[in-house]
Amino acid sequence: MRQRCHVLALSVIFLVHLAGCKSDDFSASTNFDPLTSFPKQATYAWDDLANKLPKDPRLATLDLDPLLKEVANQEFSGRGYRPAASGSPNYRLSYDLTVHNWYGPDSSKSVGSLSLTLVEAGTNHRVWMGFARAEVHVGLTREERKNRLREVVAAMLVKFPPAQRGD
Repeated sequence: MRQRCHVLALSVIFLVHLAGCKSDDFSASTNFDPLTSFPKQATYAWDDLANKLPKDPRLATLDLDPLLKEVANQEFSGRGYRPAASGSPNYRLSYDLTVHNWYGPDSSKSVGSLSLTLVEAGTNHRVWMGFARAEVHVGLTREERKNRLREVVAAMLVKFPPAQRGD
């Protein structure tokens, strides 16, 4: 029971960290379908059925879903991809946030992983994914979590939309 409480506590600590630690505490990367032509401007809708957060009720106070969406909307909008106001969007966007715990004889560590997935609405084809990992840290305010998420998502989107060969 004590170990289970320890795991849950580390999970909460991780989520607080992922959403607000220093920029040198994370790594980010992306992958995309090289056969897809990405327009300079497009619209998307959130695919709420595909979004995943850890199933821990204690995380509800962190408002991670609205925080993730707010930051992603701002960062994607800065690159010409905006939430669809009406009509059919070009893409669907979703996130997956998970926590991984490691236990050793001298230390324990929790690492959080965030992925963003962009799916072409017309074909259901996954065309772009961004990934980030960060070690868990404790004690961040909502604003610090938001700034951390902004750094992480901005790092994922450095080369977004992906340039096609010859562009």
